[in-house]
Amino acid sequence: MRKLALVGLVTAVVGFASVSLHAQLGRILKGGTIVLLVKQFGKQINEGINTALMNRKWEHKQATKVVPIVSIGSGAYVGAAQVIGDEEAVKKVEAVAQLELNLPGRARAKVLIPVDNVSLNVTEMQRVYGVGVSAVIDLKL
Repeated sequence: MRKLALVGLVTAVVGFASVSLHAQLGRILKGGTIVLLVKQFGKQINEGINTALMNRKWEHKQATKVVPIVSIGSGAYVGAAQVIGDEEAVKKVEAVAQLELNLPGRARAKVLIPVDNVSLNVTEMQRVYGVGVSAVIDLKL
């Protein structure tokens, strides 16, 4: 009887881990696909944003580029962000890291940091100075 209960427990744990792993792999693949699509079509997305702003007479006077954005905080999000700044600095940006912070009381902060590579490991990213974020498009994973 104990063996049967133990086998049932192990089967349930393995089954749950398998479902959880499957769901996590699905999110990773979806996130990776979005990053690749943003890298592939970033120029067209950038032109679309700039055209929309120009039509409203809000055009940019500096260089712009669309790169992947990875948000870390209450869930994982990935999408696209338009960065703006001096042309040489904008060329160095490969992604935007967005950190979501809960502050005391009912406040929260979203910190947007242009970085030199795409990674979920924050220690591998270096901030690119002289660049700001002018637009964000993100999708929940």
